[in-house]
Amino acid sequence: MKEGIITIKLEGVTLEQTERCRQMIHKMFEAGVFNVRNGKAILNFDSDSNMADIEISMKTWSRKHENQSQQELIGLNQFIVEMAQNQSTIAKHI
Repeated sequence: MKEGIITIKLEGVTLEQTERCRQMIHKMFEAGVFNVRNGKAILNFDSDSNMADIEISMKTWSRKHENQSQQELIGLNQFIVEMAQNQSTIAKHI
């Protein structure tokens, strides 16, 4: 599998705001948000705008997706989320 890199450039934000975004992206990877198929992910935030929890709901069976291939079901199992020196957030699938 090839390496994929996602770079998000955030202009006009503080280091703390950038770190907050990096942490949220990291939590979404850990929770499997990017692996959801036939379902939904709900991000809940507390009164301080911090991510409080993530709710994931997926259908366990659907006639429409009965013949879905295994390749389509492969998720992002390995990843790295880091902050570069230019304050961009980088998520890598390894």
